[in-house]
Amino acid sequence: MTVKNLTMTLMIASMVFAGCVSDLLPFGGVHEGTYDLDTLGTGTEEVDDMIVQLILINSTSPIKFNDGTAAQDGGEHYRFRMIVGDVENESSPTFECRLASDSPGDCLITESVEDGVWNADELITFSENGADICSEGCRIQLTIMNGDIVTEQEENLRYIADKSISGPVTHTHNFWMSQ
Repeated sequence: MTVKNLTMTLMIASMVFAGCVSDLLPFGGVHEGTYDLDTLGTGTEEVDDMIVQLILINSTSPIKFNDGTAAQDGGEHYRFRMIVGDVENESSPTFECRLASDSPGDCLITESVEDGVWNADELITFSENGADICSEGCRIQLTIMNGDIVTEQEENLRYIADKSISGPVTHTHNFWMSQ
C-alpha cells in the first residue's frame, strides 16, 4: 500500500469514526477544577449525620455556592446535588445541598472558611439537615456543576470533578457512605 493510499484510508476511517467517538462522550461540559474526598461519613438513623468532606485541590475560577435561585445559574455559581441509591431510577432521592445562609433543604454545606467561596485547600462538609438521607450503607452520586444539573442546559457549562486516580475525569462522583 502506498503512502497516498494509506493516508486516504486513515482519513476515511477517521471521518467514519468521528461521530462514534463524540457519541461516546457522556457530557459536554468543561472540567473547571478538581477536589479530593477527605472523609466519608457514617449513616445512622439520626438526621444530622456528616455525609462527606471534600477538599478543593484547584480551580480556574472562584467556586461560589448557588443559592437555588435561577438568577445564579451559570457563571461562577455552582450547584451541589446528591442522588442516593440507584442513579438510573427516577424515584431515587435527590438532594440539592446549600450553605446555611442560602436556605438549605435536607442537605447542608458547611465551609471551613465562611465566605461563600470554595477556595483551593478549603474543606467543605456535607451533612444531613433534618432529614435522614442515609441511615445505612448507601451509594451516593455527587455532581458539582455551574448550570442546571438536570437538563445540563447552560451556554458555558462547567463542572468540578473528583481527583481521578485512573479512568476518565467525569462530572459525577460515586461513593459509598458506610454504616
